[in-house]
Amino acid sequence: MMGTPPKGIGSVIPAADRASSSFCAATVWSAWTAGQSDTRAFATARAALAALLVARQVKRLWLPAYICRALVEGVTRAGVEPIWYGVDDQLNCDVESVRAGLAPDDAVLTIAWFGRPPETKFQMLASDFPSLLIIEDRAQALDPGAGIPGAIRLYSPRKLLGVADGGLLVGSDLPAPPTRPGLPDLWTANDGRRADAEGRDPDTWFPNYRARETAYDAEPRCCSDRTLAALDLVAIQPEADARRRNWESLAAHLAPFALWPDPAPQFAPLAFPIVVSNAADLVAHLADRRIWAARHWENLPSPSQFGAAHRLSSRCVSLPLDGRYGRPEMMRIVDAVLEFAGSPPLRTA
Repeated sequence: MMGTPPKGIGSVIPAADRASSSFCAATVWSAWTAGQSDTRAFATARAALAALLVARQVKRLWLPAYICRALVEGVTRAGVEPIWYGVDDQLNCDVESVRAGLAPDDAVLTIAWFGRPPETKFQMLASDFPSLLIIEDRAQALDPGAGIPGAIRLYSPRKLLGVADGGLLVGSDLPAPPTRPGLPDLWTANDGRRADAEGRDPDTWFPNYRARETAYDAEPRCCSDRTLAALDLVAIQPEADARRRNWESLAAHLAPFALWPDPAPQFAPLAFPIVVSNAADLVAHLADRRIWAARHWENLPSPSQFGAAHRLSSRCVSLPLDGRYGRPEMMRIVDAVLEFAGSPPLRTA
């Protein structure tokens, strides 16, 4: 007779609600909107991006070669021409190519990859071109810091928290979403994951998650009221602190594989990115041990000439570290990664 499967680590985050959130003045919503004059809540980040590009009459959008394919759907829907700029194998951006190639009615998008703030070179670009529209993609950023002065911020909270939708524009002079209702059964996956608190029965929630993610598009729907209510309930600091602690635990043992040699980040990370010879094989290895890691991202939409981005796409794996977990789960991840890599555990019992 088979025993109880081990606790699952990663994947869908359980639905957030009042019962699971303690009162705190610094909620996710208040932190994300502080000091900004306007906020607009669409159903998805790609829909929010499309609406912004149309409203600002952008002709061309500069995009990093390492980017989510779904976000580019928003660019396509807006009828905007993508112009690509390169990154190196640690996601440092070729901002000089952007600077040299800017034309009137251009805009620039930068990404807070894994929650890390954009490079200071983008702040210099904003200073030198004060009328330039810069969009900070914060889909992976819970707490990335002050950001680029004057930039429009774009959040996608379902990547970080137990909510089902949301594409938030934060800044000034923003387009409003229509009142078109959202997709049906938005919260089924998160509610199912909450019912399966230890992730032992993914068949009860993961198919619903896959179906929902497949159904999402760049249609200009509004964000659900339930998501907005949750963002104004969840305290940001405990989650941010837990993510930093878990990063430190992983970094202490997986430094040779880390994308960035940062033992104690100031930002609150989405995940702990590592680089291995074959990302797909490691993801399968971890899944066999009920550790659900992600690929950010495979099948990039950028041209193949951006070799560093595409090489990283085939090698980068995002290890889960959100606030559901602590040191015991991080050590399970460490052992599984080192088992795959053929190295003995680096810690003592």
